[in-house]
Amino acid sequence: MSSGVFDSHKSEWENDEVRVLIPFSAAGVSTTILLTSKFTGKMMLLDVGDGILRDLLATGTTDFVHDIDPIAISHGHFDHMGGLHSLFGFMRMMGRKNPLNILIPTGCEEVITLIKGYRNLYSKTLPYKIWYHEIAQGSGFDTDFFKLKSFEVEHFSLEFDSGSGNLEPSLGFRVQVGETIIGYTGDTRLCSGVEAVVRDADLAIIEATQKVAPESGHRVHLSLEEAEDLGQLAKEFILIHKIPQI
Repeated sequence: MSSGVFDSHKSEWENDEVRVLIPFSAAGVSTTILLTSKFTGKMMLLDVGDGILRDLLATGTTDFVHDIDPIAISHGHFDHMGGLHSLFGFMRMMGRKNPLNILIPTGCEEVITLIKGYRNLYSKTLPYKIWYHEIAQGSGFDTDFFKLKSFEVEHFSLEFDSGSGNLEPSLGFRVQVGETIIGYTGDTRLCSGVEAVVRDADLAIIEATQKVAPESGHRVHLSLEEAEDLGQLAKEFILIHKIPQI
């Protein structure tokens, strides 16, 4: 891919309270969203796709090693959680001390398995604690800098059932930073949960994978038209997670 292609999958937004950086988001490749409080410099991640370290180092600082907490994962597909192992490893190498909280949908076995495996493998040399919290519809998680609320959304998984389609444990999130509300849909089809995520948000980050809605089969993702309509429920919106164009 050329640098121009990478740039086409990058987005930024900010106001007086929070800076939002989406260094890369493409369906089936990677999605990472970095929220930074302008008052404190503290950071939060929404999804951790492949290439996370290069994306974070490109910001010009390694402050993220100590300042990221929590991390919220929308669902267990590889393009949304595949960078966790490298992020854990870099934090370990750089001597992070403070605990790291990972928020996941209830039953998200991909992330649970990765975290347990990493903790077991490096139990004698891991200088910080990694905690995971299974959350569901309406669950909240607050730190001193970020206040999160989760919403169940509907995202089909086709990996394990010969194409019949089961709903993946999936969440969308609303995060409050100061008085600013950031809504993130995760991957989803149209449903009441995704409408609640974006409604009246200062910024809605909305997946828009499909150019047009399929006429048949499982509705796995939003279409561009559906995503743009959802965006009208928010004050501002950014469309992400499009199919990569080479």
